Amino acid sequence: MTDGIVHTSWCCCYMGSLARQVCSVVVVASTMLHIGLMLGWPATLPSLQTDNSTQFNVTENDVKWLVSSIGITGLISNLPIGALIDFFGYRHLMTFTLLPIAATWLMQGLSPSLTMLYVGRILGSLGFMIFSTLVNPLMAELLEPKYRGFLGCLSEIVVSIGMLLAYLMAELFTWRLVTILSAVPFIPIFFLSLGVPESPYWLVRAGRMKEAEEALITVRGPLRRLSAQEELLQIQKSIKEQPQARLSQQVWHISKPQNFRPLLLMTAIIVLRELGGQFAIFSYAVYFFRNAGVQMKASTCTVLLGVARLFSTVACSSLLDRVGRRFILTVGSSCCAVSTAIGSIFLLWDIPGSSWVPVMAVICFVLGYGFGVGPIPWVLLGELLPTPIRVVGACICTCLYATMEVIVGLCFPQMMDEVGLGGSLLIFAAFNLLLMVVVRRFLPETANSSLHLLEYVFKKNYSTDEDRMSPHEPLLH
Repeated sequence: MTDGIVHTSWCCCYMGSLARQVCSVVVVASTMLHIGLMLGWPATLPSLQTDNSTQFNVTENDVKWLVSSIGITGLISNLPIGALIDFFGYRHLMTFTLLPIAATWLMQGLSPSLTMLYVGRILGSLGFMIFSTLVNPLMAELLEPKYRGFLGCLSEIVVSIGMLLAYLMAELFTWRLVTILSAVPFIPIFFLSLGVPESPYWLVRAGRMKEAEEALITVRGPLRRLSAQEELLQIQKSIKEQPQARLSQQVWHISKPQNFRPLLLMTAIIVLRELGGQFAIFSYAVYFFRNAGVQMKASTCTVLLGVARLFSTVACSSLLDRVGRRFILTVGSSCCAVSTAIGSIFLLWDIPGSSWVPVMAVICFVLGYGFGVGPIPWVLLGELLPTPIRVVGACICTCLYATMEVIVGLCFPQMMDEVGLGGSLLIFAAFNLLLMVVVRRFLPETANSSLHLLEYVFKKNYSTDEDRMSPHEPLLH
């Protein structure tokens, strides 16, 4: 696997710049199918628990640990993943991971024991964290600013597709067949990934200027060679002004205000997003609807959630560059807060004949989540983190993401026992409301601004709403 493969890739020399960028980011984003399948796979657990053909039993306690294994693995693996990105590069590490990911799904599907199922799930969770850490920064560094909003949401669209596929397969097939089929997509994705160029930012940081120029020409097109060379000079200038040190040295750069502020904002958004209940609702969807006492089949309700998430995520991506990140994220978090609050009221009061209300409330929550709360934080992860701390910052954010998943995954069943489903939704509503306040008050608009310009946004104070809200004006005037 050599860098020369990049220049004989499916991006032929006559493709336009947009087509080349689309080809590259579609392949990069397609790796996030693994995340969607991992998040949706717990929908198979009820059938696994009732499968008499297996030689092992899955208890309610096993369900909690299998669901939470993603976060537990993330807590252990985040800093090593950052070191691997630093050493191999974004694209190469992504490619190296794809075939082992297919193997983990086969290991789980063919598992003769509960121990083997746990091992496969944990190894799959390692791939989950690798893709969560590298995909969005890589897409941001490959894309031009004017395409970063729409195309940057592709990763979350693919996650939504993966979850919907998992929910549909759980409805139609046995848990073993669902798990084995989940391995299939990653074999063709592996071969397609060989044609994706490495991040030009990573190549410049590694001192490989010629390869960085060739990577930019590959993704921009030979007809834009001069433009690619100018972009390379801008990247070199940005990195020279704010050089990205080795992972061990990046920790010291966090203390600088222009680096600490965006990192603090990103961690606050991610923590509040997870405490808002999305992981609990998506991972425990079947159990959630059973406890809510809905008339419809629980697995059918779960499929409806997958459809709602996919629809709203596509809508978000189509509006992101025109409307701006800040406004859409504010609307999405408000929708999540209001819908979970309404659902909690009807469940707590136990109003006769209103069993359909919690279902509609959760679907509205999913629409709000897909419309902004789900995709935009990952877009911001690639945009807001400055070059000097981009790798370590992404590791910290995904580590906190994993921590919240562990907390929510392990505590949600207990929380339902203690305060009920209605009380749980009320807690989720409070955190979504707080997320809306944080976004409205502190998030600057990043649409249509280059990564080079975004390096400066937290060096100045924004005293007016216009500075933060306009999606069409560069952040540096």
